[in-house]
Amino acid sequence: MDNVVALLRLVHIAGAVLLLGNVVVTGFWAAFLYRQRTIVPFRPVARAILWADLLFTFLGGALLVASGLGLARVRGYVMLHTPWLVHGIGALAVSTGLWLVALLPDQLRLERMDPADDRRLRRVFLRWSVLGWAATAALFYGLWAMVARSVP
Repeated sequence: MDNVVALLRLVHIAGAVLLLGNVVVTGFWAAFLYRQRTIVPFRPVARAILWADLLFTFLGGALLVASGLGLARVRGYVMLHTPWLVHGIGALAVSTGLWLVALLPDQLRLERMDPADDRRLRRVFLRWSVLGWAATAALFYGLWAMVARSVP
């Protein structure tokens, strides 16, 4: 049983690293390259963001959820009656909701957008950035809830 718990914890941490690492690094590089859009065309940047999100964010999230459910089951936690789990899962749900409802559609818009339409590019990129950092903040709150195991 100890090996199962250790494996689940390893997968859980790896999922968190992939998920959080990707969203933070993607946000940084997107902001940096957006500012360089007169030199570096933004359409390939948007395409790379989209693929990185689909690969690393989705994979990290899937590993995080699957291993988290396994850990809760093995450890005997009642998820709806364990406050730090409720907060951590809720934060992940909020972040995932933002990703699915707003961020992915904006990423598709950015990837298909006419590079000459700088006004629209600026508006969509700003919305994507603000909502992306909000989703990232929710993920960090979820990480804090899981690590601290105490919530207000």
